[in-house]
Amino acid sequence: MSAPGRVQYEIQTWNNGRWAINEVMPTEESARMKADNLLAQKHIVGVRIVKESHFANDSRRESEVFKKMKEAEKDEDFSVNAVETAPVCEKVSDYYKTAARTTMNRLFTKYLEKMEVTPLEMLHHSASLKRAMNLDTMVPSGVDKVASLQAKLTGEDARKRRDAIFTAVDQLAKRAREAEGKQLPELKGSTLDAVLRQIDAKTADEDERAFMANFALTKVSINWQGLLGKITNILPMARSEKDARAIAMVDEMMSDILQAKTIIKDVIGVSKHMGDAVMRIFDLLEGKCQPTKFACIEVMELLNPLFAENKLPRSKAILYERIERDLKSAVRLTTSEQTSADKDFFNELLKRTVSDRGVLGGRPIAAGLAERWARMNNVGGATGRKKAIEGVCSLLESGKHKFIFLLSLYDEGAEAEVRGAIELHIRGLVNQLNSIQKIAPNARTEKARLQETAFIQKLVLESSLELKFKTPLADAFDKLVSDYIVSENVIQRLDDSRLPFRERTTRIVSFCGSGVLTVGKATTIARDAIVSYLRRKDFITELTADLATPAEKEKAIKEFYGLLAGTGFDVRG
Repeated sequence: MSAPGRVQYEIQTWNNGRWAINEVMPTEESARMKADNLLAQKHIVGVRIVKESHFANDSRRESEVFKKMKEAEKDEDFSVNAVETAPVCEKVSDYYKTAARTTMNRLFTKYLEKMEVTPLEMLHHSASLKRAMNLDTMVPSGVDKVASLQAKLTGEDARKRRDAIFTAVDQLAKRAREAEGKQLPELKGSTLDAVLRQIDAKTADEDERAFMANFALTKVSINWQGLLGKITNILPMARSEKDARAIAMVDEMMSDILQAKTIIKDVIGVSKHMGDAVMRIFDLLEGKCQPTKFACIEVMELLNPLFAENKLPRSKAILYERIERDLKSAVRLTTSEQTSADKDFFNELLKRTVSDRGVLGGRPIAAGLAERWARMNNVGGATGRKKAIEGVCSLLESGKHKFIFLLSLYDEGAEAEVRGAIELHIRGLVNQLNSIQKIAPNARTEKARLQETAFIQKLVLESSLELKFKTPLADAFDKLVSDYIVSENVIQRLDDSRLPFRERTTRIVSFCGSGVLTVGKATTIARDAIVSYLRRKDFITELTADLATPAEKEKAIKEFYGLLAGTGFDVRG
């Protein structure tokens, strides 16, 4: 253990994607001399010096005092990855947005992970952007890929798109260079909240405000030690800062970091197999992940509550997209020699992800589950996708869960054949669920059965289905509920004349506000029953007739109208 008050300087070299200690020196001067000697060696990619101070309370503080990365060697592999989509950026400000940065992350994965830099940092930090642009082929190759994709989408000539992107890149570089020489707010020694207040006072332009704030953040973050170091420094800000814009900046930086291939493994630790890793990421996203061997406990303890409180929505979306890619990949869910083990694990995945609350992660996870089923059952193409939809639905226990899965899977932008297959399954499911009992066979009460049906109709109404398809489906569920209410005399049974008037009205209004009614005829029937009460000449007198004191009467009236508000009915007129 180092003595209190002692200061030492670690010289670290960049090796295989990690910083490793090369030597420890007693003074900064000797450390810088050693760093210069190391940088002269051909095989050394980068060197940094970390000052380590030890205190009497057995704590220590680390701060980076020097860092230098060499320009990439000519033969280093910074080849560009293929991407399937790329947003069309009309303005320079569009290149800073999440969608564009996500594309950069996927294109330049090898470079960004090697340098441990994020697209957000590269766009705002002049030296980082210059280093990337100085590579012979990386940026031009990436621009070519994006230009070709966008030209197919817009119908524009690919060369014009390429020229437009290169013009934007030059403007991005110029803006980053010019920012270096300006008097801009400093984050070092301050807070994001304070920086944002200074920026607000300096300019009214929203785009310039965002650039200045991210410039201040990345000027500091570029020197944080590796991707894990960036996480441990940025996440506490999601707790300490109060300005919603500051928390959103933390989320954007985290979303860039979490796209790195290996970073999530560094956070959650060792997993038994790919399926186990997926389950553990789900745990993390729900705020309940437990560390395993080699987990970064400090980061996990920061992320768990932030994800549980939904403070990092963009970062969540990135991890759900990662799970989608894992589910669609050729890697098996388990390491068992028996392929049946994968199918058993898949059933556990379905139970975990498809619940009464919806599909955990929404459409990306629903799509990943369908693709995984197709892989496990060796079917592909359009036929395979259709079979996968049917196969997953067959494994779900209730009609409600089948609807939840199908509506989550539906994508109005998907190819017509896939949309048609989902619509076909939905129609077939509606035809099968032709009674309240079939929709909720395990429901123990009448109220629960009606709630299940109303919930499914709500899913349909809130879905992205085309209106011409959505409306008949919603009407079909409304007919089931309204017919049931009439045939089973539901309203009449609630309006039992043997009960006191206040109890009768309370029963019917409570029933209507409990989520049992579908939108349409069922709602109208219930509303008309309530309106008939309200139109009674002595309604208030009857409502409070069994109460003795004015205070009791006033309380009863307030409670009734509170219940009435909960129904959402418009009972005017």
